[in-house]
Formats: sequence, C-alpha cells, structure tokens
Amino acid sequence: MSSFWDRPGGQNQHVAGFCASLGALSLGASVGWSAPAQYHINNKEDAYGFAVNLDEFGWICSLLWLGCSCVIIPIGLLADYFGRKMTMLVVVLPYLAAWILIIFAPNPSMLMVARFFLGVSGGSYIITVPLYCTEIAQLEMKNTLLSFYSIFFVLGILYAYIAGAFNSLKCLNCACAILPLIFLGTFIWMPESPVYYLLWDQELEAEESLEWLRQQNVSMELFNMQLQIEQLQEEHVPFWTAIRQKSTLRALMISIGLMFFKNFSGGTAIITYCTTIHRQAGVNIGFQPDMSTILVGIFFVVFSIACVLSLNCARRRPMLIFTIFLDVLSNALLALYFHLVHRKESYLDNLNWMPLFSLCSFISFYALGIGTLTYVIIFELFSVGFRSLGTGIVCSLFALFAFFNTIIFPVIVRIWGDEDFFWISMAFSFLAWVFVYFLVPETKGQTPDEIQDMLKSTQCCVATNSNK
Repeated sequence: MSSFWDRPGGQNQHVAGFCASLGALSLGASVGWSAPAQYHINNKEDAYGFAVNLDEFGWICSLLWLGCSCVIIPIGLLADYFGRKMTMLVVVLPYLAAWILIIFAPNPSMLMVARFFLGVSGGSYIITVPLYCTEIAQLEMKNTLLSFYSIFFVLGILYAYIAGAFNSLKCLNCACAILPLIFLGTFIWMPESPVYYLLWDQELEAEESLEWLRQQNVSMELFNMQLQIEQLQEEHVPFWTAIRQKSTLRALMISIGLMFFKNFSGGTAIITYCTTIHRQAGVNIGFQPDMSTILVGIFFVVFSIACVLSLNCARRRPMLIFTIFLDVLSNALLALYFHLVHRKESYLDNLNWMPLFSLCSFISFYALGIGTLTYVIIFELFSVGFRSLGTGIVCSLFALFAFFNTIIFPVIVRIWGDEDFFWISMAFSFLAWVFVYFLVPETKGQTPDEIQDMLKSTQCCVATNSNK
C-alpha cells in the first residue's frame, strides 16, 4: 500500500485541504471565544469599560449561531454560482470587520451585532469547507480530507481557550482575528474545485486544477468526473418531489432529531460556558478555572480525532448508544455536585474533583459519539440527489438549536441554578439514547441504495439492523 508521500498528488491534496480547513479553525475559535471571554468582559479594568450580565452575555454568545443559521443554505447557492474558493475568500472581509467591531466595541449592543456578523461569515465554512475538501480528493482520500473540518473546528475551540487563559481580552480578540488573515494568506494560492469548473463547462480550468492536485495525467479521472456530475444532475430530485418520499422524510426526521439532541444534551452550553461553570462550581484543585477549560478542550480534541480514526472500523449505532449513555451519567454527576453545593454540604472539599472529571468525561464521550458521528450519519442517510439540500437544511436547524440552547443556559441558571440545568440536560441525554436506540439505523457497511430501501421499509430501524 502506498504511503502518503508516494501517492501521486497526495501531498497537494492534503495541503489544499489543510489550507481550506483553516476556515473551520477560524469558526471554532469564534465559538470557543465565549468561554474565556466572559470573565474579562465582566472585569471593567481588563476589558471594555462596561459590564455585561449573564443574560446579556448569553445573547452575545448565541447570536453567532443565529448568524450561522441564516447563511448556511444561501452560501451553498453562492458557492455553486461564484465558486467554492472565491466564496470562502470573499467571506474573510466581513469576518475581519466583525472582529474589528469586537475589539473596539463601545457597548454590549455592538458586541451582539459583531457576533451576529461573525456567525454570518464563519458559518459559511460549515458548508464550503467540507464541500471543497470532498471535491478535490481522490476516492481513497475523501474520508481523510472530509474529517479535516471536524478536527480543525475543535482545534479552533482549544486555540481560543488557550489564548484566553494566558492573555487579556484584547490579546484574545487579536489572536482570534488573525486566523482569517492566515486563512486568506494561504488559501488564496490553492486551486478552485475541479467539480465547480465542470459544472460550468470549463474543462481546461478543471484539467489544470486536477493536474496540480494529482501531479499526474488526469484525462481519465476528468472523464469519469464528468460522467459522475452528469449522473448526479440526472438523479437530482426537486425539493417538493423529494420531500414527499418516505425515505427523505425519515432521513430528515432522524437527522433533525440527532441535531436537536446534539445541542440540548448539554454539549453546546458546556463548550460555550465552560469557564463559567468551573467558576460557579467554586472548586480549588490546584489551578485556575481557565486551566480547567483548557483541559476540557484538550479532551475534546483528542476524542474527536479518535472518533474520526475509528470511522472505518467502528459501527455508528453501537458507539452512539454507548457514548450517549455515559453522557447521561456525566450530566447526572454535574447535577448532583451542584445540588450538594446548593445545600452547602460539609464534605464538598472531598469532591473537588467531580466537576472537572464530569466535564472532561462528558466532552470526551460527546466528541466520540453524538458530537462528531452525527455529521457522518446524516451524510450517509440522505440520497445522493437530495444530500446537498438536506445537509444544508439540517445544518441550518443545528445552528438554530445552538442559538436557543446557548441563550437558554443563563436564563435557567439565573432562575433555577446550575443544578436544574444539568438535570434537564441529563433528561435530554436520556431521550437522545432512546431516540438512537429505536429510530437511528446502522449505516456503516451499507450502500446508498440499501440505506434508502431501509428508510422506505415499514419495519422498525432496530429490527432492520438486527437482521443484518
């Protein structure tokens, strides 16, 4: 078997995928910014000169996701018209403008506006980065390049955690703002997707792009790529026709359910408010809450990579069932700890380890399961002709769910407390376990046609899986 270095063009495909995924790194840093930023924003001498309460900060965090939800479907259409590369590069300009607004924000309202436009800009990479990486890769390298988005996104979150732990808010803002510039300075040299060129009948440009990516003769691959595009265009199903098909409705229902539970089982809130949760736990185990946040981020990255590496050998459904059950237990531990804090139990000093242990275990199993596998399952559930639109719809709803989840956290904490938030998250995690057990089919090892036949079947998904 050829290695990465002796595979023709393998290096160039990885370089192009790496540079494109710096956009996902930028988005991850924008999401991770929230955890270390709140303490700085509430300290007038350290930050802007104005204080922000928890409810206002909830809006500052959540409006990023609202911006993402507004742009995901339109950006796919723009990428088809203007090109994947051009769309990703143009988005850098409003991205930088949003960071400038954050750096010099005079009041909380300006912060909210800037975060919304940060979501509009960064959210475009949710669609364009995986699309570009898939279209430039050879068949045997598609899974590798497609996994770049997930890995770089969680690396961006960890990057923001680290930048915020050791620096002032201004340094954190500048550290995050420089990432789109790095993306612009590297990705501008990469080729446009050959698929985009073929969609617009620009065969010469498509051939030049493929030759750079493959570093070999590409005439046969170019011909096969044209045939595949023609086949996809023939298989394209209009939305109102597809939505009436039983398989499409089931795929949408399962995908939307997974995205709903991915958010409301606690993952989005923990990523966003990790430092706040540590501070409210009031624990002292030898290092500051910011360092605890970094540790949680490291676990998130490590187990996300572990999930990606296991995709070729592990079955989707058993891994989801196992990891979600462990997330139920992690949420229960967090709720129990905050219950004891509320009662001011005398033996809490002996349980200082519990919040950090619970958060690390939750984020690890979240990354290993529903946090990463959800995207894989959704991609496999939709038929080829509806995959692009279906994925766009589901990702838009994911961002909308993240918006509501992020804004609800401070409201629940203010009215009821952290304890009740984690009891609610535990309940949603349990419902997610039930949902996966009874409704989510196994997709690994099945062809697209077999998956569609299974979705059309009147049999229960679990029964279908057990007969396999």
